[in-house]
Amino acid sequence: MQSLREYEVFETVSEFNEYINNVLTQFDLKKTDRELVWLLSGHSVKVLGVCWLKVQTMADMLGKSYKTIQRSLKRLKEMGIIERIEQFRPVQGGHSSFLTVFRPTVLTEREEAPEPAPESTQDDSGSSETFSFKSIKSLNNKDVREPVLDYSFLRNSHIPEEFIHAVKPFFDSAKEIYQLWGKVLATSRRYAPDVIDITEIAIDAFKQTVFAYKMGKIRKTFKGYFWGTLSGIFSVEQRRKVAPKGIFSWNWLEDY
Repeated sequence: MQSLREYEVFETVSEFNEYINNVLTQFDLKKTDRELVWLLSGHSVKVLGVCWLKVQTMADMLGKSYKTIQRSLKRLKEMGIIERIEQFRPVQGGHSSFLTVFRPTVLTEREEAPEPAPESTQDDSGSSETFSFKSIKSLNNKDVREPVLDYSFLRNSHIPEEFIHAVKPFFDSAKEIYQLWGKVLATSRRYAPDVIDITEIAIDAFKQTVFAYKMGKIRKTFKGYFWGTLSGIFSVEQRRKVAPKGIFSWNWLEDY
């Protein structure tokens, strides 16, 4: 690992964190590019800004194809966000793998100011959604005529009571709360595999999303914005978790 230090250009995790957030807010990235930046940054803390994940591993972790990740890496490289450095092992007589290295670059201001959780990160797999508190019929905007099970059906389930308590004033359907918690689990597995306590993060992300909705900042879907907010916070927590002890000084609760 010591040989990888030559590629390290960030002095502190705080500095690296600031760079990643500038990239995410000031570049007009595609959804896959943004997901990849989050993933790579979460695995670039032992040697700041240097990631040695294989392309196939990236693809597996993000649920994408090998070629999709290759194209995304190419776009990030062309924008000057990363470098791909081939590692050579003379003893074995061949090329081993590539390192992905984040490089500070001149960041250009985007025309539109970023949201706390960038809209381009939102999961847009569902149909368009009309969101209204308490009167909402479903997260997918479908007319459900069957009896609606309320939140009490989730008691003694795998969903934490604290999360149910925080969500039920806005979503009193068991199905809707179940779907939201499913987003939490999926996002934590993808972006923060080393983070154990996810309930408080999930509640904070939900409150941020509700606030954004009330302020009229959500341009697409509530669940998509919630997913984007979760992804951002979990990525920061993953970097905090794997960072060498004592060097992570950025407080995401204040600065996110």
